[in-house]
Amino acid sequence: MRRGLPWAVAVLGAALAVAGVAVFWRTNTTPAVGYGGSYAPLTEAHDSTLTVTFDGGTVLWTRGHLVGAGLLVAGALLLAAVGGWVLGRRSARRGGA
Repeated sequence: MRRGLPWAVAVLGAALAVAGVAVFWRTNTTPAVGYGGSYAPLTEAHDSTLTVTFDGGTVLWTRGHLVGAGLLVAGALLLAAVGGWVLGRRSARRGGA
């Protein structure tokens, strides 16, 4: 089990990273759904989007974008942790500082 744990964490990190990319891509390919009916909120206070404007361009981040980015970052952190652990073990075997 000692050797299986780093592999399991690496697989989990890779799966989270792939899931993050997939969620982000899926969110980009689906059109935003808007409802203009009588039950729409009266103000923009209830809107859950983040809009960033730069040089005349606008980037709209929805909840799906944020979830995808979060999953990608979590997966990258797990992969970096396993990579650091492997490098640390390798240098310890060689008698490094």
